[in-house]
Amino acid sequence: MNLRKLAACTLGLATMVAAAGCTDGTGQALTPTLPSVDANLSNADGTKLKATPPQPLSPRSAIRVSNLTPQLVLQNGSGSFAPVSAISYVFEVLDASSSQILAKSDPIPAGNPQTTWDVPTDVLKMNATYAWRAYAVFSNVAGSTSDVVSFRTPLPPPPPVSAEGGPVPCGGSSGPAIIGCVGAAYPQKLAKVSLQARKDNMEFIRDRIIETGICKGNDFGRNFKRGTPVLSHDYLVWRQPGQHDRGVDLASGYDDVSTPLRLTWQVKGAPDYGFPYYAKYPPVDCSGVNP
Repeated sequence: MNLRKLAACTLGLATMVAAAGCTDGTGQALTPTLPSVDANLSNADGTKLKATPPQPLSPRSAIRVSNLTPQLVLQNGSGSFAPVSAISYVFEVLDASSSQILAKSDPIPAGNPQTTWDVPTDVLKMNATYAWRAYAVFSNVAGSTSDVVSFRTPLPPPPPVSAEGGPVPCGGSSGPAIIGCVGAAYPQKLAKVSLQARKDNMEFIRDRIIETGICKGNDFGRNFKRGTPVLSHDYLVWRQPGQHDRGVDLASGYDDVSTPLRLTWQVKGAPDYGFPYYAKYPPVDCSGVNP
């Protein structure tokens, strides 16, 4: 490369009017362009800024976020402009059902290669579905809007368990999961106590297991012990469509008061299925555990 070619490249680098390089063998600087804005031409959606729309990265696909001020992350769009150009992005949070705009950011300078914005406080509510989108702006001219994606906000914290009883919050619906949730909610009922207190505690735990199971879609009932009017302390009946009723033993040696109460889930099988005699449980209010 001769001195004249070298000077042309050096001048282009110093002034940022030319690109940061020269074409091989010509010595001619490559000139970057700013985002194209043409008043006579429009994108398909009517916008004027010639840049591809950004793409939302997270949160999306109705994922449940962990707080009410989640960070929205987008992949920047691309276009015919230099990296130093002052392109920015505007974020919008929408009500998912009505598409009403609930919050809108000021133009945020583009990050590299992603741009983020934290949803302000007092915009989102617990256990609701929202949507968001974004678009590029340059010199007050807007580009095409991104895809609209959705997310869900956290569930409200479970209410405290009642000393009088009722179903308890539980993430699972299986028998082992339910007895684990009930035992964790009432650890004082598992302690070493007198025999009569153990029987009372076992009946309390039995009913909480039945109530929680009903709220999880199971048909649990109390058991008439071998068909007598006496209800089993540590036993329930599991009823399923098209299957024989089955007895379920809920504790191992519950009347051994020398040890803490040990809850179990022992489902009885053929031929006698544990001699179940189903006693339908009264209606259960599940509103506190099934939001």
